[in-house]
Amino acid sequence: MPGVTAPNCNWWDMWNIDNSSCWRNGQVTDVWLYLIDKVMGKGPYSLFEFQGVLPPLPVPELAETCTKYLEVARPLLSPEEYDRTEEALRLLQEKDGKPLQKYLIRRSWKKRSWLVEWWIENIYLKRREPLPENSNYYFLDGLELPASCQLSRAATIIFNLLKFRELVSSEKLQGVFFQNRVPMCMDGYRYLFGTCRIPCVEKDYFVMHHHTKHIVVIRKGYYFSMDVYTHDDGTLQQLSPAEIKEQLRIICETADAEDSNGLANSLASVTSQHRTVWAKQRQVMLESEQNAESLEIIETAITVISLDTVSPQDLSEQAKLVMMGDGTNRWYDKSMTIVVFPNGKAGATVEHSYMDATIFSRAWEYVLSHEQYKNGQVPAEQCAWWRKLAPPKQLQWNLNGFTPALEGAKTHIQKTIQDIDLVVVGSDYGKGWIKKQRVSPDSFLQMALQLAYYRLHEETPKTYESATTRMFALGRTETIRSVSDHSVKWVKSMDRDDVSPEDKVSLLKKAIQYQTDYKVAAVNGRGVDRHLLGLYLAAQDMGHPLPQFFNTKAWMMTDKLSTSQAPAKFTQEWKLQTCTVGYGFGPSHMEGYSVSYMVIGEDLVNFHICTRKHCTATMSEKMGAAIKQAMTDMKALMEGK
Repeated sequence: MPGVTAPNCNWWDMWNIDNSSCWRNGQVTDVWLYLIDKVMGKGPYSLFEFQGVLPPLPVPELAETCTKYLEVARPLLSPEEYDRTEEALRLLQEKDGKPLQKYLIRRSWKKRSWLVEWWIENIYLKRREPLPENSNYYFLDGLELPASCQLSRAATIIFNLLKFRELVSSEKLQGVFFQNRVPMCMDGYRYLFGTCRIPCVEKDYFVMHHHTKHIVVIRKGYYFSMDVYTHDDGTLQQLSPAEIKEQLRIICETADAEDSNGLANSLASVTSQHRTVWAKQRQVMLESEQNAESLEIIETAITVISLDTVSPQDLSEQAKLVMMGDGTNRWYDKSMTIVVFPNGKAGATVEHSYMDATIFSRAWEYVLSHEQYKNGQVPAEQCAWWRKLAPPKQLQWNLNGFTPALEGAKTHIQKTIQDIDLVVVGSDYGKGWIKKQRVSPDSFLQMALQLAYYRLHEETPKTYESATTRMFALGRTETIRSVSDHSVKWVKSMDRDDVSPEDKVSLLKKAIQYQTDYKVAAVNGRGVDRHLLGLYLAAQDMGHPLPQFFNTKAWMMTDKLSTSQAPAKFTQEWKLQTCTVGYGFGPSHMEGYSVSYMVIGEDLVNFHICTRKHCTATMSEKMGAAIKQAMTDMKALMEGK
C-alpha cells in the first residue's frame, strides 16, 4: 500500500479497543475512513492489499441488541408472547447475558473475527440437511444468449473462468470498495477454485487445492478429467477456447457412444443426500482404490462442468435445472458446478460454506462480460494452430454392492426435484423509477414482498434479508429484519378504503426508512441476529445454562420469508446484455418462501421465487403474481393515481 510498510503497520492492535460504544458512536468508523483517505493513494491495489488492516467485526452492546430485537419481534408476537420476550430480554441484558457478553469481547481480542469460525461450523459444516435445496445457491447467465452452440459456450466460459482464476492467484484482480471508498474483505476469493466440501458423520470439512491443473466434466453420468493447461516451450500455458472445445467434443463423443450404466450413471446423486448418510457411503466407496482415485480427481478439480442433454425453454425451467439438474449431473459438494445446456444457456450451482453470493457474483460477471464469439462459435483465428494434447481421462468406478445406496440417493433427489416449485418473474419497472421517488430501491422491494405475502396469507412473516459485513475482516453476512410496526401498519392499510392515499404514502415511507436504517446498522456491524447467535454459542462454549430468551417463541421462530438481493455491476466492464438474470436458493422453511431478486439496469427487477409443492399454502406462481401486483399498486400510489 502506498506510503505504508506492512511489517511496521500495527493497525490490528489499534482495532482491539475495549469499548464497543466506540463502534456504536461511529468513532472507530471515522478513524478508519480518515486513515483510508490518508494512506490509500491512487492505486491500483492488489486483491488482498487491505486484508491485514481491515477492522474486526465489533461486538455490539448488549443493551442495544436487546432493544432492537424487541422492536423487530413485536409485530410478530401476541401480547402475551411479547411480554414473555420482553422479560426474557430484560434478564438477558441485566443478568444472564453479562458473562456471555464478556466472553464474546475476550474472543474478539484473540481472533480476527469472533464470529466467522462459529458461523462456518454451525451454519454450514455441522448442518446435516441435504445441500441442493437447503444450502447451495445458483446463478443464471445473461439477458442475451451470445452463442447457441453448447461446446463453444462451455469452452468460452471455462476459458474465462481460468482467466479469472489467474487474476485471483496472481492477486492482480482489483479489490472491491464499498461506495468506491472503503475496502472490503476479499478472503472469500480464496475458495472459488479447487475447493470441495467433504462429508463427515458429524461435521464436514473443506479441502483446498490451488495448484491443480484439471477440471472434471460430467456428461450423461460419465466423468472425465480434463487438463486445461499444457507445457509449451517449457512454460505452463492455459488452453485456448478452441482447444478446450475440441477436448469437450471428445468427451461428448465418448460419453454419447457409451451404453447406459444404469444406476452407476446417477452417482452424483449421492452428494444430494443427508450429509451423514453420504459420509458413511463415501467411507465405503473409499475402500476401493479405483473409487478413491476418482473421488480425489473430482474433489481436487479446479471446477466441475456439466454438459447437460436437456434444454430449458424459459427462465423458470432454467433456474430449476441449474439448481437441481436431474439428480445425476451436479456434484453438489464442489465449490461450483458450471452447467451448459444444448441450446447454449448456462448457469452455476455454488456451495455456500465459504463463499457468499457477493463473491461468486463477481467471478460470474467477469465470465459473462468477457465472452467472445464469431457467428456463435469460438473465433476461427483461435483455431489456426493446435498443440498436441493428452485426451481427457474417463474416471472409473467400482460400485459393486453399492446398488442400494444409489437407488436410495436417486429416489431422494428425484422426490426433492419434484417437490421444488421455482418461478422467475420480471417487474414492469426498475430501480430507475424507484430512485426518482427518493427512496432506497432495496427497501422499496422489501416492502413489495411484505405486501405480497400479507395479501396471500393475511399474516406478517418473520423475514430474513442478508446484508454483507465484508467491510470487516473475514466478514460474511448479517440479517436485516424488514418487518416493523411501520411495515405492518402500511400493508394493512393498502387495501383499506378508509385510509387516504396520502396516509398510505406516509406509512410506506416510514416503513422504508426503518428498513434502510436497519440495513445501514447491519452492514456496519451493529446487527442483532449474529450477536444473539454469538451469545448462544458462547453459552455452549462456556458450559453455561442457556438463558431463558433462547427458549422463547421470538427466538425459535423460523423465517417464512427468506430474501436476498444479488449484487452486480462490480466494474466498468459490466454490460446490460451480459448481466446475469439473477440467482436463487431453496426456502429455509418447509412452509415458506425464498425470494431473491436481481436489479438489472434501470428498468427491470427479476424475482426468483422458490417454495415446496407439498405445502399447499405456498405457491410460487401465486407469490410471483402477488409481487407484480404489489409493485404495480405501489407505483400507482406513489404517483397519486
